[in-house]
Amino acid sequence: MTRSAAKNWTTRLLLIAGTAVGPWFIVLSLLQAVTRPGFDITKHEVSLLLVGSLGWVQTINFLVTGSLGIAFAVGLRRLLHPGKAGTWGPILVGAFGLLFLVAGIWHPDPQLGFPTGAPEGVPPIQSAPSNIHSLAFSALALAIVAAAVVFVRKFAADHDRAWAILSSVFAVAIIIFVAAGSALLTTGHGGLSLLGAAIAITGWVSATAFHLLRREDSARTGPSPRLERTAQP
Repeated sequence: MTRSAAKNWTTRLLLIAGTAVGPWFIVLSLLQAVTRPGFDITKHEVSLLLVGSLGWVQTINFLVTGSLGIAFAVGLRRLLHPGKAGTWGPILVGAFGLLFLVAGIWHPDPQLGFPTGAPEGVPPIQSAPSNIHSLAFSALALAIVAAAVVFVRKFAADHDRAWAILSSVFAVAIIIFVAAGSALLTTGHGGLSLLGAAIAITGWVSATAFHLLRREDSARTGPSPRLERTAQP
């Protein structure tokens, strides 16, 4: 294998890591949500799965998701730099991955009756780890909104209108879900909104990685020789 081929293959693997971000995080979170006693997906944010005797499972989920995000950021850098989105795209996606690691290491406080025996409401004073977790989640959401805007500009410049619009939709959805979830969380009804935020955040990463992979495959394959011959006068 030539050096160029090896570089292309490595870049492809890093982009594939990006496609796994959403499915990995959401599927594993939902599996825990329906199997952990006392967890109510309409009431509790999936971050609460980090606490309790089985919290280590969600910790691994966060750490793997963050690592996949960082790998994707490296792939973006290799694929796009120094072109449009080749600088800020990788930086913002890398920040998302790093902040996901932070959010997995520092956990929220037990609340809203989860895990069993936890206070029924939201503690008025949060612990330092809980505050770090909340700040990390807010920051990673903001990083992906900014990354989506960067790629809106890139896709528009590439005349890829459908994906420019889709990135815009993801950015708006993340803002709405995070705002709604944050406002409703203390009332015990923010679970679904924050789940929607998690789906939109990780979904944008996976969808963008998948689309870039398809574009690379199309560029590498090009039109078939038969079509080229047919097009010639």
